[in-house]
Amino acid sequence: QSGPQCPLSQAEGGGTMPSTATRYDVLNLRFGDGRPAVLRHTDGSGFAYYSSGRKAVCLSASGHDGQGRTRRFSAIIHDDTSRSSVVGVFDDWGIGYADGMLSAGDSQPPKILIADKSITVIDGAGKASEVPRGQGRSTNVALRINRYLTLRHSAGRTTLDFQCEGVSHSFVVGELHGEDVQGMSLNTGLKPLPEESTRLISETTRKLDDVRENLSTLKVDPSQRDTKPAFSVNTASLKDVLENLTSLQQSLSHPNLAPPDLQWGTESKLKKLLSAAHPQCPGQLAPDRTKWSIARVSGKCTEERLANAKPTVNAPKSIAQVSQLKIPELLAENASSGTLLVVVCLAAYSQEQSNYARLLAEKAHAELWARFCSKPDSGPLPAKLVAVELTEIGGFAEKYGVKEIPYCLMFLGGQQVYSKRLRGIRMAPRAAAAAKPKVLLAEPNPAQQLKLERALRRNGYCSDLALDAGQAVRLASRPEGYGVLLISSLLRADQLRATVAAAKRNQPGAVILGFDAAAPVEEEASEERQRFLDECAYVFPFAPSYTGLAAVLARFDVTAVDKGLACVPCNSHKKDPFADFVDGATGRSIVGGK
Repeated sequence: QSGPQCPLSQAEGGGTMPSTATRYDVLNLRFGDGRPAVLRHTDGSGFAYYSSGRKAVCLSASGHDGQGRTRRFSAIIHDDTSRSSVVGVFDDWGIGYADGMLSAGDSQPPKILIADKSITVIDGAGKASEVPRGQGRSTNVALRINRYLTLRHSAGRTTLDFQCEGVSHSFVVGELHGEDVQGMSLNTGLKPLPEESTRLISETTRKLDDVRENLSTLKVDPSQRDTKPAFSVNTASLKDVLENLTSLQQSLSHPNLAPPDLQWGTESKLKKLLSAAHPQCPGQLAPDRTKWSIARVSGKCTEERLANAKPTVNAPKSIAQVSQLKIPELLAENASSGTLLVVVCLAAYSQEQSNYARLLAEKAHAELWARFCSKPDSGPLPAKLVAVELTEIGGFAEKYGVKEIPYCLMFLGGQQVYSKRLRGIRMAPRAAAAAKPKVLLAEPNPAQQLKLERALRRNGYCSDLALDAGQAVRLASRPEGYGVLLISSLLRADQLRATVAAAKRNQPGAVILGFDAAAPVEEEASEERQRFLDECAYVFPFAPSYTGLAAVLARFDVTAVDKGLACVPCNSHKKDPFADFVDGATGRSIVGGK
């Protein structure tokens, strides 16, 4: 379809320019056997066809300037296959993607993604490289889409080169910057007719002149003239016509309608006349009355109606939890269909945060369904959401870079395009019994202090840091006490005993966790140190990580009121996690996601 025609505009020189519909001549390129190859309308929009007759390129014009030139072009590129699959899409600003053809040694088709500020090129081995775009930069990129189409991006302009059986043409995609359309000639007015058409018109005119001369010489014999009148007039009186109007009206009246000349004076009289004119419903007759039950004619809910009823509310669909072994299969399946695969990583040792992440994914699924699948003619959902359990098997987190729980991974075209932790998971406790206790961290090594404090804070615990054994004893002797004592086993044995005794004096049920058990220490008092390690609830061989602390603390009842409660902040992030999740699923947060 061509673009909308604009009215005549005033040119700079004082004259008028023609409308956009007459800016260019229609371009009609054909193959040797007469089949269409390239067809472009007067505004530049049109199509290109393969020699097989399938559609190759669909070009659409958008906007016109004061001189009648088209401003921008968008394009959809089809492959020369039986299903004419789409291999490239670009909007009228030149933003989009294109898939190339496989070459020898390629494991996947190459691809080009053109964004506002960068161009991403993915080669046949799956390696992605990104080059900047704009601000005077000159980037030269070429991609062979198939045997007949080649995509080139040079000097900020994207061009599609079409060459098929001797027909070649170039389509510029995106903004033209005030230039005319390549390969199309300007409209110069009326075109002279070819010599063959002129000769045929001359011969036809000469034959018509001969026929006119022959007709002028013909004479008609008076005996052959028709003397009868062409028509006869019935001279019936007006009174006869008016008398027949009543019978004519009755013959033309509808058999199922009451006559318009009903005579009635009361409402009951009108009802009787209407019932006499219209037959009763078959269900109201006595012989057939038993067949018309209340379930048939009323709104009573039956099993048949319930099975055929449509839902009035789109309830959020729970995301499916799949095995880690099925992820490669899902990647291959969604890579061929171009669907975004969203994987939400959960863990049993982080039940509260995993439940919140699952609820967040369900809300995102409902939002995506309302955006893309609410209409009857809507297509399939552009994203598929699944959940995996990290404790199922090992190696999954290291393979995809999962660092904490809950975590979100996104895959498009078989490649990982997004990797980020779901934020905004920590919630305010409903009651004092649901709050987490304070943690006393005793670590003299400055290199480990920041790491351990960050791991505790990410798990939702408030902690106090003791730089040496004396400070640890003073802090543990406070009246409020601590529910968890995280202490380094590198301290001296007497310092360890004193700190544990001070912690249990105010909180007898405090959980004692030791770490750095595998670090080399002096052989003095090794038995006392080993006795301390045996009395600990759990011992880490080295400094614990975030996931290690979460897994161990989940085993103990560390939320009891008698273990020293701590205040947990109600919110830890200003950004809305639901909006962040939906933006990532629709592709707006994929750039730079890893």
